[in-house]
Amino acid sequence: MMAIEYRGDEILFVVAIPDETSGETLARPFNQTAGSTSISADSIDLDTKDKSGSDYGKVTREISIEGVISEGDPFVDYIEEAMTSKEFVKIYEVNTRTKKAKHGLFMVSSFEKSFGTGDFATYSLSGTLNGKLSEETLTEIPEGAQ
Repeated sequence: MMAIEYRGDEILFVVAIPDETSGETLARPFNQTAGSTSISADSIDLDTKDKSGSDYGKVTREISIEGVISEGDPFVDYIEEAMTSKEFVKIYEVNTRTKKAKHGLFMVSSFEKSFGTGDFATYSLSGTLNGKLSEETLTEIPEGAQ
C-alpha cells in the first residue's frame, strides 16, 4: 500500500464561536498561513533500591495558528473578546480529506497582531488545552475567505 503524504494546507483549524440562535457557529479563520500542535510531557524520576526509571508527569498539548488578518473575519474579534473575558475557546483541528476533527477547550495564552509597513497584517495565536480532546466527523468544513 502506498502512503499519500499530507500537505500543510490539508489540515485546518476551526473555531466554535458562541451564537445566540444555534448555540455555536464553526468559523474558519480566514487566510491561515500556518498551524501546529505540540504535545509535551514532564517526567517523574523514580530511584529506589528496587528500580530506577521515569514515568509520565503532566502532559501538555499546545496549539499555534497564524494567518493574515482579513476583512469580514469574525475570528480576530472573537479571540480578543474571549481573552479579555478569560474564556476558553473551542478549537478544532480538521483533516480536510476525511473531515475528521479533534477539538478541545483551549486557554489562549497569547494573541499577537502585527502591522508591518509593506506587509499584510497578520495574527498569531498560542494556546494550551484545558482537559481532553474529543473527536468527531464534520458534515461540512466551513468556508474561508471569499
